[in-house]
Amino acid sequence: MLPPKLPENLREETLEEAVREALEQGTDVEQCHFYGEDLPDLAGETLEFSGCCFEKCVFRSSGSERLILVDCVLDKCDLSGMRFEKSTFQRVNFRGCRMTGVHISESPMMNVSFENCLMDLSNFAEIKAQHILFSECVMKESSFFRFRWQDWVLRSCNLKGIEIHETPLKGMDVTSCEIDGMMIELPAVRGLKVTREQAMQLSALMGLVIQG
Repeated sequence: MLPPKLPENLREETLEEAVREALEQGTDVEQCHFYGEDLPDLAGETLEFSGCCFEKCVFRSSGSERLILVDCVLDKCDLSGMRFEKSTFQRVNFRGCRMTGVHISESPMMNVSFENCLMDLSNFAEIKAQHILFSECVMKESSFFRFRWQDWVLRSCNLKGIEIHETPLKGMDVTSCEIDGMMIELPAVRGLKVTREQAMQLSALMGLVIQG
């Protein structure tokens, strides 16, 4: 997995001013550091952030805009309920973020990591993903639908009650994760790497009754 490529010296900018200037001039927002600010209403616009660091910022949206994040770090940001539709993520690191109910759909993702994020009730739909990491994230009752992946790592995550549909899991390793109540279609279970205890939990999906 390739990490974000951030320049050594980022410009300290206000998020509202940087966004306004980029939209007026038809340019990208590049090589900026934003601290403790709110993403302004983009009113359905397409905007690219490149080589930027967001620290303790708040993202809210109607889902009508299209965001492109390239070589970006989001540190301890609040994206609860944020909708990313037909957006793009390339070399992006989310760390320590609050992402309850975040919705990401029809958005290509490449070299994207989520670390120590709170992601209950998150939703990933119609995604093409390469080199994706979820590490020590709480993802209870989240949903993955048609998540087409190459090199997807789940490490020490809470996946209780997660639902996965039309997403093959052959080669996926969830042995370090909590999977109580995990809902997976039977064909997708083939090739999934689990512990013996987890296999017992998943046996209910196959209608097995284990005695003794």
